[in-house]
Amino acid sequence: MKNSFKRISCYLLIAVVMYLPLACERGDAGGPDEPFTIAPLVRPTGASNGTAVTKTIGPAGGSLQSQDGKISIEVPQGALTSNTTVGIEPVSNTNIAGIGAAFRLTPHGQVFSKPVTITYSWASYADSVGLLQTLGLAYQMADGVWKFVGADSFSSQSKTVSFKTTHFSDWSLMNRISLSPYKAELETGQKQTIKAMIFTEADWDNLFVPLVNNPGGPYNEPGYPVGTPAPLPSRFIKSWELTGPGDLTRATQQTVEYTAPASVNGTASATVTMELNSPVAGTFLLVSNISILGDGWIELSINGSAPVRFPASPVVKMGSRYILANPEDEGGGHFLLTWNGELGSHPYDLAADGTHFHFLPPGTGYNSMYIPGPDMPLRPSDGTVNVTKLSNGIAEGSFTVTNVGVGTQFRPEATASGRFKAKLFVR
Repeated sequence: MKNSFKRISCYLLIAVVMYLPLACERGDAGGPDEPFTIAPLVRPTGASNGTAVTKTIGPAGGSLQSQDGKISIEVPQGALTSNTTVGIEPVSNTNIAGIGAAFRLTPHGQVFSKPVTITYSWASYADSVGLLQTLGLAYQMADGVWKFVGADSFSSQSKTVSFKTTHFSDWSLMNRISLSPYKAELETGQKQTIKAMIFTEADWDNLFVPLVNNPGGPYNEPGYPVGTPAPLPSRFIKSWELTGPGDLTRATQQTVEYTAPASVNGTASATVTMELNSPVAGTFLLVSNISILGDGWIELSINGSAPVRFPASPVVKMGSRYILANPEDEGGGHFLLTWNGELGSHPYDLAADGTHFHFLPPGTGYNSMYIPGPDMPLRPSDGTVNVTKLSNGIAEGSFTVTNVGVGTQFRPEATASGRFKAKLFVR
């Protein structure tokens, strides 16, 4: 009996010893990983690229919003001791991980007695923000290095992120981690390398934790310097997945290669998704959106709206005139683009066999001609068709139209722009 007990005890000990490595392997998502460092990157100061808005704010507090509405500041009562001219100026974004516009808050270097709330709207950049849980704000320090400070509050409903600070600097929206590229346009058969990157230092326990600000003086926000990106540590990566046409192959833990299909009808879309291991419950995804441009496609924007892509019929050459249209009115209406000549820019005209733009959705129409006023003759719209390729069976180019004539009255009430690539058929 005693020997049997010893034998059982020995087996149990061996089992425990054998189990320990397995237990560590199952938990290695949050364990040690390959070392990585982010070297702080000195960046130039952004240049002004828009109109500054200013307002005098005193001890009673106040608020101010940028001209485009993307950023606003809320100065609480008691933050200033005297009347101060406060300003918001759009500047070029020199943050290597920056998303959208950057803004200079003035007086530059102003220190407040109470924290000022900065709120940034990311609605315009929703397709580029990456993982919302690691989205936040950054400011450029005096040494030129940007510092990611995260967010005090975040709203997915209003698509805003806010942070409380006691100083003014140049500020930018950014994400600590992302797939590179966020999005890409590929021709059929082309390849695209997609990498999971990180732009700041990060620990397993704080990757998704907001860097809450508790200021005790100027420029002391918790956060991380932004630097040259490094591959995202493998402990954060759970899986990669492709949705849509094409093929995906794994190159490294942090890198995949996407191959577009050999052919598509007009255009197609694919999504490469990386799911992260997380120290908290939930599903966290990084996404790269791929647009595949097939043998024949047209991209059209009316009045600055988001471009719509749809298939194109082959471009037909008749004499010196080229004709581009869409099959089956795909894209929402009948599209027609003609130009007379070869490579280069072609202004619109009124000749029957000249350069024209037409887009005729149900109930209205957009034309490259307009009537300036009552009892005045038709005029050609401003803008050009710019043809960049007419070779190897392919026609390619772009177009812009201002003073677009709308409806049967040809009132100049719209603009249009776009691109195209289509097979070339010469009669």
